[in-house]
This record gives sequence, structure tokens and C-alpha cells, in this order.
Amino acid sequence: MLILAVCCSLYGVCPLVRFIRRPIVFPVRPVREYYQFSSEASTVPFNLNDSLLKKKHPTNERELRPSQRVRATEIFCDFDGTITSVDGTDAVLEAFARPAWREWEDRWVRGEISSQECLARQVALIQVDRDRLVSFAAGLPVDTGIVTLARRCAEYDIPLTIVSDGIDLLIEEVLRRHGLLHLPVFSNHLRWDETGMPSLNFPFAAQECESRAGTCKCAIALSPGRRSTARTVYIGDGRSDHCVSAKVHTVFAKGALQGWCARQNIAYEPFQTLTQVAEHLFPKETHSI
Repeated sequence: MLILAVCCSLYGVCPLVRFIRRPIVFPVRPVREYYQFSSEASTVPFNLNDSLLKKKHPTNERELRPSQRVRATEIFCDFDGTITSVDGTDAVLEAFARPAWREWEDRWVRGEISSQECLARQVALIQVDRDRLVSFAAGLPVDTGIVTLARRCAEYDIPLTIVSDGIDLLIEEVLRRHGLLHLPVFSNHLRWDETGMPSLNFPFAAQECESRAGTCKCAIALSPGRRSTARTVYIGDGRSDHCVSAKVHTVFAKGALQGWCARQNIAYEPFQTLTQVAEHLFPKETHSI
């Protein structure tokens, strides 16, 4: 006590008080160490803001940046009937192909020929030049929710890729019209020979493709080069989306794809517009950050 009194007289304050007033600093671990991305496969629809991460520590989730919460996700989207309100390929055939295209369509529906052969045969029946087809593509009705979805994916650093068993020229013109040419696209390639005859090439076909499609969506969405921690979201509407829908983590389905998923006992999230998809995947925060 004598020593303490002396110190107080010399410094004008108790040294214990001086010590207590100093801030106590603990080493802080980076927020990323408290979280880990989930790599478990699931076909149950999920919300990107709360289902991609497993908490290892009760750290306030608002400390995470949006890109940290959803970085491990990839989104793949069909084109015909999904981004466009109608099937663009069928619209072109209706407008410019000789009537025999329907016979090939019927054979494909009956399972007698592959999608790749059907499309090749049908495109050979088209009587239109490039400029006129480009003008036609500009008039295709589009679900403008694709702009919202693309913007939200960019905000969250999530890759959005278009995979289509349709025609690249149609896709290119639609994306150009809406400022979305930066999106990667996998589709069949339309070209004209020196005589002006159109033909279709299949740069993304796969011999082992179960759907026998011109563009193997499974080979793209489930490629070996993808990170094992990534969760795959697929958005589609029809027959060309069957195989990939059975293999990805989460499916958003509209049109005929809904019925097929139900019959196959595949969990899916129904939608009518891509704006609904964007709102489901990226719900607005209900609290201030």
C-alpha cells in the first residue's frame, strides 16, 4: 500500500487505473476463416445469400461482402423459350424453312433421330440470307429479366453462361440488343457456303452425350475443369434441358421442363420470368449493412 501511495503522489493517478484505461487488443482472424463453402450436392432449391456457406463460428454474416457469400456458384441458362419468350429456332423455321422441316421435327419427337441430325436437316431447308435473319432475330420477344439476372450475377461475381442447342446468330443478336454480348455462349454455329446455302455446325457436341444434342449441356455445365466446391444452378424450359437438369444442384424450370422434373422426382423451383429467378437467388437485404 505504501508503494501504491508513493506512485499516486508521483504520477497523480493510480497506475492500475492507467493500465485499465488502455485498450485491450486481441489478434483478429480474417472473416474468411470462419466460413467455408459447402460442396455437398443437393437438388433442393436454395437461396444464394444463406445456403452456400456453412457457419463455423457465430460471426455476424453482415461482415461478409456479397461476393464472399456467393462466389462458389455458377449459373447456366438455356436460350430458346427461356431468354426468348418463344423458341427462336422454331420461329425461324416457321418463317423461312420449306414445310419438310416439320417431318424432321416429328421424327425427333418420336426418338427416331437425334437432336443434332434433326437440326442439321432443318437448317438445310432454310431459305434466307444472313442480313434478313439478323433483322428477324431483332424482333424476337425477350424476357427482359435476363438483364436483371446478368446484372445481379455481375454484382456478386457469379459466372452466368448461356448454353443452347439453338442457333448462335439468333443468340448473338438478342444479346447485342440488350447489351449482353459479354456473356459467354455455347451453341450451334450457323454459316452459309459460297452458294448461299445455310448449314449448321456443332462445335460443342459430345459423342457420349445422353441427349444426342448438338450442344451437350452436361459436358459444359459439369466439365471436369470446374471447381469441386462450386454449386451449379440451371435455368431451362424444355426437352434439351432434361439431362443436365438431372445432374446439377439446383434447377429453375418453366414450361414443359416442370412436368418432366415432376415425373422424374427432380426437385425444381418453378418460374415464369427471369426476374423471378433473380429475386429468388439474390433477395433484397432486409437490413442495412
